Amino acid sequence: MTRFTIIRRHKNLLTCVSFFSIWKHDTVSEGLFVHDRNIHIMEELIMSTTPATAETVFTEALHQTIEEVGAMLKGYFRTLNDSSLETLLLISLGMFLNAGNTYQMIQMLGLPKTTTYNRVKHVSVYYWRQLLQYRLYEVAIPLVLERLTKSDATKSRDGLILAVDDTVIARMATELGYVWRWWSGQLKRVTHGQNVITLILVIGDIILPLDVRIVSKQGKGLKSKPEIYREMLAAAQSRFEAAGIDFNAFKTTGDAAYLKDTIADYCRGASAITPETPETDNSPTITGIFGGKDSYVFTIDGKAQKAGQWRKALKDQLKEAWGTNGQPVYRTAAESPTFGAVTLLFYVPTGKRAVSYLIIVGRPLRSSEALHAFAFHHRIEEFWKLLKDTLEVGDMHLQDREGAHACVGIRIISYLVVNMMKQNLRALTRFRDITINKIVNLCPKFVDIRHLFKEHFHDLIPENYGLDEALAR
Repeated sequence: MTRFTIIRRHKNLLTCVSFFSIWKHDTVSEGLFVHDRNIHIMEELIMSTTPATAETVFTEALHQTIEEVGAMLKGYFRTLNDSSLETLLLISLGMFLNAGNTYQMIQMLGLPKTTTYNRVKHVSVYYWRQLLQYRLYEVAIPLVLERLTKSDATKSRDGLILAVDDTVIARMATELGYVWRWWSGQLKRVTHGQNVITLILVIGDIILPLDVRIVSKQGKGLKSKPEIYREMLAAAQSRFEAAGIDFNAFKTTGDAAYLKDTIADYCRGASAITPETPETDNSPTITGIFGGKDSYVFTIDGKAQKAGQWRKALKDQLKEAWGTNGQPVYRTAAESPTFGAVTLLFYVPTGKRAVSYLIIVGRPLRSSEALHAFAFHHRIEEFWKLLKDTLEVGDMHLQDREGAHACVGIRIISYLVVNMMKQNLRALTRFRDITINKIVNLCPKFVDIRHLFKEHFHDLIPENYGLDEALAR
């Protein structure tokens, strides 16, 4: 009987240890442990059966994620020295110490103030834009390629949605850069702040930012939101097709502010006009699903009137359709003087009585497909809620254009860290229900984060920095 057979037959760890103790101190007449190497094998085997605590698993996952994200950033910011790169990564991890900005990290870890601020603020706008507009695809593309190997049912459930929306990060001081008056949907009023447009990829419960841009109201060549959105779609098409991914596999969603005639044409197959991809008539289409306004005019069966009137006129024609789970719908072809030929889907949102409608451009969809796809659109609101509330992007205050991009860029790095940790930890039974909020707000309370940071960033953090030194600063 071999040692491995006995281990398998005695699954209880204490029983295994008892057998091991007897064998280790017994004679070698049976030939089980002729060499010390066999003893070390048994010791390692027994230790591997000891379950690690959740604290240990969390610490190891955080350490591994820091290593992976650090290696990824090193490829992005190739001109930065190691100290500057590690400083950016360390500041992005401030949420684990409940530190929302650079100054709080300086206080808590004893970082040199002037040097730290210079390293954070002196990254050029060019490199931040490279990260926020192009490099994020390198995180998403392997995941998309893996999901496309799944069954059609799995791909349908996952969605593969490119959702666009913007948010306002409330600011008061114009010295922070890109601060103007914007309409805030959250506050329901005009407020001072920075407006940021984001294109995200939604795959099931995974939300990944692909293209993040701070909007300006000054300078030459200012672009509207639909124009920026079209550039984002063109960049997404170029990056995904270069990786061998069919752009037709995606759907895109947005609210009424992002649907213009140029977007409708793009969804029907008009490619973005760029030096790399000149406009053609044979480009692949992508289905666009957008919310509509009551003021839009549509012609249905030869009759033209505003969408608000159509919602009331067609209310009695809504009925259950295949795959809508009892939700009443009515789908019809329509013609718009602005968007051209479209499909309108009238429906009653769950928990409401009033009829709403969606505008579908590009490839036609069943009612169930359109509702399922648009149901993923709220994930972009979840994304911004995480950045604002959990990762506290609004607490970062750095001046000028470089500082504005650094504030957003650092928090995007923070999001990549916690999102990567969530996906890795969910593979384990005890963490199967872990959320980003728990990773940031609960788990660090049971782990010595400062000790972990001191081990990993030992070149940046003073070894003997404590409360006395913090009070004396």
